[in-house]
Amino acid sequence: MAQSVMHRVNSDELAFKAIVLASVVLTALGLLVLRLGWLQILHHQHYVNQAVENSTRVTFLRAPRGSIYDRHGNLLATNKQSLSMIAVPNQLEHLEDLATRVCKILALPYPEVLDRLLKAKASGSVLPVVIEHDLDMDIVSRFYEQKIFLTGIDILPDISRTYPYAEATAHVLGYCREITSNQLKDRPERKMGDVCGQAGLEKLYDDQLRGVDGEQRVRVNASGHALSPETSKPVITKKAKPGLPIVISLDVDLQRHAYNILAEKSGALVGCDPRSGEVLFLCSRPSFDPNVFTRRMTKEDRKVLNSPSHPLHNRALSGFPPGSIWKPVTLLAALDKKVVKPDTMLHVSGGLSLGGFTFHDWTGKAAHYNLVQCMQWSRDTAFYQMALGLEPEDIKKWGNRFGAGRPTGVELPNERSGLVPDSAWKRRRLHEPWYKGNTLHMSIGQTFLQVTPAQAARMYAGFGMKGRVPFLHFVIKIDDRQVPAPKPEFWKVNPVHMKILSDGLKAVVEAGTAGRSRIPEVPMSGKTGSAEAPPKGSKTHGWFACYAPSDKPELACCAFVEHGGHGGTAAAPLVKQMVEKHFGIKRAATALPGEAAAKPKAKPKTKRKPE
Repeated sequence: MAQSVMHRVNSDELAFKAIVLASVVLTALGLLVLRLGWLQILHHQHYVNQAVENSTRVTFLRAPRGSIYDRHGNLLATNKQSLSMIAVPNQLEHLEDLATRVCKILALPYPEVLDRLLKAKASGSVLPVVIEHDLDMDIVSRFYEQKIFLTGIDILPDISRTYPYAEATAHVLGYCREITSNQLKDRPERKMGDVCGQAGLEKLYDDQLRGVDGEQRVRVNASGHALSPETSKPVITKKAKPGLPIVISLDVDLQRHAYNILAEKSGALVGCDPRSGEVLFLCSRPSFDPNVFTRRMTKEDRKVLNSPSHPLHNRALSGFPPGSIWKPVTLLAALDKKVVKPDTMLHVSGGLSLGGFTFHDWTGKAAHYNLVQCMQWSRDTAFYQMALGLEPEDIKKWGNRFGAGRPTGVELPNERSGLVPDSAWKRRRLHEPWYKGNTLHMSIGQTFLQVTPAQAARMYAGFGMKGRVPFLHFVIKIDDRQVPAPKPEFWKVNPVHMKILSDGLKAVVEAGTAGRSRIPEVPMSGKTGSAEAPPKGSKTHGWFACYAPSDKPELACCAFVEHGGHGGTAAAPLVKQMVEKHFGIKRAATALPGEAAAKPKAKPKTKRKPE
């Protein structure tokens, strides 16, 4: 019996243990089922996303920058496919060792590469950061040789800017380059590695041109490198929004012609439609190739950009003493103040004495000239006599009215306003009074006067339009939106005074100092200028500004040749070629009959140089 009881106890104990074991197994199975349900049903998407994160990488999808077209639809700035080296911030480790390898691949100094990697790491960006743009195939080859050791570094397709007409359009379009640290501080919406406009229209219209970058997921391997497009097609998660196209008023055929005829001269050519103010050409030389800023810049590139000829300097928007192209302003001021009358005759000679000083004319030929002839032959002594009855403020008033001393309105950064001085300016700036001799010099475009070639083109557009002075501008269309032309300024000018000025400017070309610009098919009105400028003893700046045709102007133009000599020989022939190109006039490159006879026969006998 005892044995039976013992057997029953053991059986109960075994049954209990079996129940406990079964409970544990069932509980474990239940928990496993619950866990599987929790993982695969409730949090399925979370772990799918995490798996995707481990096998793919978010990268940028560069927005195509908006193209820039000339008035006839010719591409001036567009995009090309390129390759960029990128760094993935959260994958960068052992930066010193990494920088050592990358600097050998890119052939850049170690400190520069390390700085870029440190900045990329510090950015904490989810998106990759561009380390170097527009890679050549040598760099790509070196990268793939070392790829296994470059965790966090990769090469991806990108877009870079290209300028088909290079130097010819550089000062108008400007150039693009990677955003700087200082620019990033002012533009928090941008990111390290972004490309933005740094000069010209590219800079001024950067927001409209740049578009909005998209995002895509690229499958990567265990080292974080993108798999080849053949085995893994990127998945676009955010479409890139292209930048807006812009149409500008430039005529690229005229622009290239201006660039070519300036040749090795240092100077500028500017032309506009006086009816609307649309700039048809604006060329400055020496120039530069804006494409060098989109690729790795070589030592030779830097040498050219930093040469003593200052190719980055836009002479079309920089101030220079205007010389005799300023004389129409003095004439209008003298007529307005009744210092001279429409029928006044003036005695001209080799010079005029004032306060013990002699103010020289460019020729010693003595004669009695009416006002039209004074303009025709640019006689300094005539304008000195006008200046005796004028104050600098009188001349400044008329200069300002036609655009001198003020921005032209052209949509380019860093335009200079020039300078039209007066007695208050001299006292404030030089701490000395204004002397009458200063007014005499001012009357012929010397002294402290500064006028830009673009301002001169605008002034002569105003002369041609009889006091209707247009603002210069480039942009005529952004995307499908027409950009209205700025409203011109209107200045009331006595019709009799304007006719004297018009007749004088027309006579300059027909039988005066600008004979070399004469075109039988297109009557032209203009003025030559030879402005003395430092350093002492150097050639004068050569100027010629005009409008054509004389009766109904369609083109206002200015040529400026820095230290080029006489305006009649250095600048006027350039304008002649531009007018012929604009109006489609073709002829052999020979002198026109009578050009030699149009030059004044008298030789200079004074210190003043001929126009």
